[in-house]
Amino acid sequence: MKKKNQLDEQQEQKLLRIEHNGCWLAFWGLLAALAVQMIFFDLSFARIAGEWIVFMVLAFYMVLACIRAGIWDRRLKMNLGTNAMVSLVGALAAGLLNFLSIHHCFPDSPSGAASAGAITAAVTFVLCFVALTLASKVTARRQARINAEPEEEEKDFHAK
Repeated sequence: MKKKNQLDEQQEQKLLRIEHNGCWLAFWGLLAALAVQMIFFDLSFARIAGEWIVFMVLAFYMVLACIRAGIWDRRLKMNLGTNAMVSLVGALAAGLLNFLSIHHCFPDSPSGAASAGAITAAVTFVLCFVALTLASKVTARRQARINAEPEEEEKDFHAK
């Protein structure tokens, strides 16, 4: 049995804002926890698998839900320049994280850690750029489909 919503519009908006902030707090908190564990602890993947799974499920859900709704971002434009900049930031973060993690485990080999960090950054940049470019194309198609739907409904309504 469905229960009636007990909130007025203002309370509903406040609750949505609270849930929004909680979701982003969980997302960035999980990412920070994973980064700290990778850098400072000599861990196997099995020890961080739980956090990683929750983080990835949350990330994929948010991406897929936004694409389905035809929403890209509040502030960033959907273009190749933005995709390149975001990919670069992600690549630098991944490269630095990998460098720090390897350097912590093998402090006598800074050049090896730097090489691994650079390779990680390069691969991450390419993968992020391709993924963002594909996602932006799918989102643009979805936006066009969503924007076209009301016009078709109006034509059907006026035809009757």
